[in-house]
Amino acid sequence: MATNKIDRINAEIEKTREKISEQQAHLKELLAQKTELENLQIVQLVRSMRLTPAALTDLLSGGGIPGMKTVPEALTREEDTDHEE
Repeated sequence: MATNKIDRINAEIEKTREKISEQQAHLKELLAQKTELENLQIVQLVRSMRLTPAALTDLLSGGGIPGMKTVPEALTREEDTDHEE
């Protein structure tokens, strides 16, 4: 009788492992889809800005968005200290 219970438990363990494996594969697929959609959003955003390759390089290297004024450094420092108090 104990052998039958052990066999049933082993069968349940195997079913559970199969389900876990299927879910992990599904999760991997969903993560890949998410990454693909995020990359597509980035490409669409960059294209909508109609930047030249040089302007895009400047933007990515920390130069900011061409044509937009930057916030003076003194203002950002004041805001940071306001939150610390």
